[in-house]
Amino acid sequence: MLLFAAAIGCPSEVPVLEPPPPQAPVRSAEPPLWEPPGSEDPVAFAWGVQSGDAVAVGAVLSVRTTEEDVLLVLARADGDAGWIDVSADSLEVPESGVVQTTVNGLEPDTAYSYAFFAADGERRSRPGRFRTAPAAGTTPRVVTFGASHGFKGNQAWPSLSWAADERLDAFFLLGDTVYADDANELDEYREYWVEALEQEGMGDLTASTSMVAIWDDHEVANNWLPADLDPQQLEDALAAYREALPQRIGPGGSTVWRAMTWGDTAEVIVLDSRGERTEDTYLSDEQMTWLQDALTASDARFKLILNSVPITDFSPLIGDALAFDRWSGYPEDRAEILEFIDTHGIEGVLWLTGDFHMGTVNRIDPPGGLAHDQWEVMVGTTGSALNAVALVAEPDEQFQQIIHAWCYTWLELDPATGQAHVRFIDDGGELVAEQTLSL
Repeated sequence: MLLFAAAIGCPSEVPVLEPPPPQAPVRSAEPPLWEPPGSEDPVAFAWGVQSGDAVAVGAVLSVRTTEEDVLLVLARADGDAGWIDVSADSLEVPESGVVQTTVNGLEPDTAYSYAFFAADGERRSRPGRFRTAPAAGTTPRVVTFGASHGFKGNQAWPSLSWAADERLDAFFLLGDTVYADDANELDEYREYWVEALEQEGMGDLTASTSMVAIWDDHEVANNWLPADLDPQQLEDALAAYREALPQRIGPGGSTVWRAMTWGDTAEVIVLDSRGERTEDTYLSDEQMTWLQDALTASDARFKLILNSVPITDFSPLIGDALAFDRWSGYPEDRAEILEFIDTHGIEGVLWLTGDFHMGTVNRIDPPGGLAHDQWEVMVGTTGSALNAVALVAEPDEQFQQIIHAWCYTWLELDPATGQAHVRFIDDGGELVAEQTLSL
């Protein structure tokens, strides 16, 4: 907007530009990707490396290997100058072939690289990179995340390789990372995860940043409820999921729900929208109370709620179809949390979800609805069959972006402006759609 000031004796007004809004600082520069000694062994370490649930002082690191013992070498970025060796730890490989270890005592908001070496000290995995979260109480900076869901088909998931090039702060996997509906026991579930980790896009992504993962139905069985499954089957499915995607154990219930703080910029709240459902209740009372407490206790400018199935009222697009399988089928639970956010004036809430095999940027309810002022982003699907609804639906006041393309979602959060910049990037690295939300 222009402001005009009249100069005495001048026949015309002189335009004066408003100063631009303040911008939060960005993260510090990182050196080029680490090149560890030795040579990559694509047979013994065929499934890449993974890191998960990074916090200010550590992360969970993982590798799947045919070796009996490995050496984990960790290096820290020295500004943008290079990499400094931090530690080297010998680890025994368990019978599963999956090594997971939590590294602690790291510096906040710092890039780290790592690799797993065979006992000969020469052969190794590909190197991985992750970044620790900023510490709470420090000057909040711009944070950049990625997200996707739905990984059935379209292999080798090329949009994930484009995401890897961004060296994101973290990447959210919002469910249906495998379609293991035909599995019934541990080894069968593992086979699906092995195939997923072998894909080029997945390997590029997990080597580039830390993952924050949730599960949906297809990690276990289509539209499952805990009461309908054999407890051993559920235990096996959860074990295979945790092996493939390293993560911290949550504070209660199914132990899948948990939260991670990215300084004063973002609180990342991870829901379990599957493991505690009943026919009448979407979240357990324990998880609902924890969610409400996490929202009110957080000092972060943004509260990201990671949710495998949408809370949005999709009835304007699809009517009541499959309402039982999302928040809309549990109207009391849905109203409770949406009203809680509204009545407590919690700012910066953004729901992130998957499940529908399409992308959207939308208000949660139609005009006049309970949560019209709240936003949800349905992140792009990486490989599942694209939803035909996205071909025929027209953007409107509620559904402002509707995306029919294999893609991942890029999300930048600026705590100074309160803006969330959302982009959908397709398999060719091209921008499909974008929108800026003021939260």
